[in-house]
Amino acid sequence: MNSEADDQLYGEAEPIVSGMGFSIVELRHNRSKRQNHIILIVYRREGVGVNDCAAISKNLYPRLELLDGMEDLQLQVSSPGLDRVFKNEREYSIFCGQNVRVIFEGGTEWVRAKIEKAEQGEITLNIDGETRKIKTAEIRKAKLDS
Repeated sequence: MNSEADDQLYGEAEPIVSGMGFSIVELRHNRSKRQNHIILIVYRREGVGVNDCAAISKNLYPRLELLDGMEDLQLQVSSPGLDRVFKNEREYSIFCGQNVRVIFEGGTEWVRAKIEKAEQGEITLNIDGETRKIKTAEIRKAKLDS
């Protein structure tokens, strides 16, 4: 979240989205002239379909529309996609149990791994059957591996 407004939007959206069984991966808010555009990316281990996105939008839109400054609201809900590049540390927890590709600081090659555990500032990866604890600061780039 970038601003106080984004934090407020996240605070309004999170209970609704999590109550429907999904995690918020990313929430972006852009305002142009008088229009508000919110992009919400959600995840659930069982997958996210078009009907799921529509249901989240249907439940969330009326709540967000009530917030001050949210006139002319456009809400776009989608899944993270197969090759999502991680944008924040929280995503390691969200995608725990999933396969990822990472580039370590100072490295140039992608390494395939599975996220086994994610705690504050540290993740446990299974790399070729070997378990390694790594600080998230030691990862330059990470993305989901389909």
